[in-house]
Amino acid sequence: MTKQTMNDALLLALPDRPANIESPEELYRLLSERIERYTMGDSSSVPVETATRLLEGILYCAHLNRDSSAQRVPDNAPLLERWQAGVRRAKRLTRRAKLLLLEAQRLQPPLTNTAFCDTLAALPAFLRGYDPDFFAHEIPCSIDYPLGNPVAEAHVGIEFFLDYLHRWLAESAFLRAFSPEALRALYERYYIDYVDLLVNLYVPAAEMAVLCALAGKPVRPLLLAEEDYASLGQALAQEGELDARRDMFHAADRAMEELDLSGTLLGKYIRKTALDLLVRLRAANTGEKMDSIN
Repeated sequence: MTKQTMNDALLLALPDRPANIESPEELYRLLSERIERYTMGDSSSVPVETATRLLEGILYCAHLNRDSSAQRVPDNAPLLERWQAGVRRAKRLTRRAKLLLLEAQRLQPPLTNTAFCDTLAALPAFLRGYDPDFFAHEIPCSIDYPLGNPVAEAHVGIEFFLDYLHRWLAESAFLRAFSPEALRALYERYYIDYVDLLVNLYVPAAEMAVLCALAGKPVRPLLLAEEDYASLGQALAQEGELDARRDMFHAADRAMEELDLSGTLLGKYIRKTALDLLVRLRAANTGEKMDSIN
């Protein structure tokens, strides 16, 4: 591999970041060694695109080591040692992901749709195709089902997969608190064709649960009368931002309590959903006011 190939790969891997994040000499040695291993000794050169993928894998493993709270190699250690530590961590996280996937397959909501089932069937492909030794940053499967609160864009590789599974399980746990009849009736009002559309199943249930709790109504039926919607909208419109946020948080907590649900992630999850709902409700109310003025 030439130095130019490495420079080109570095520019492709890190177009917006300084090239001096790692020692060029260490990067060159390690990338050269990875290329030789990848080609099984048949060649010391590969296309720039392949070199870029290998380089991204190296840098991602160094990042995994840097973000590790245990068994972390110091930042001033040679890149080879930090990369090796990152590979080991990627493999540990992969073992954890296997357990979470089994849990996701076992603990499904009482009602699903095509996107949910297709994605659940596709998730094992990640574990079959994931390669922490060479391409730890990649996501070797198709993940189409949209989460209510998506994984951060900065997460790639095994971190993305783990976070996706954690969020998937949180959403599934919430949905299992309701009957299939209540969910079906809600989805048919919310989406009409919830089965075949690429839509999330958690958001409608979480939003309705928060609204029911906010109105002082039972949460499990996932149903409100028209007059309840109107009174909620008026009440929120008259409140200041801090009071409205507090009420939404209390409603989210009350919904969790009534559904006998617990867990830090799920608690944060439904609170985030409640805040997103508040933003939309206030925007809708502002739009109605503007229409009445016009």
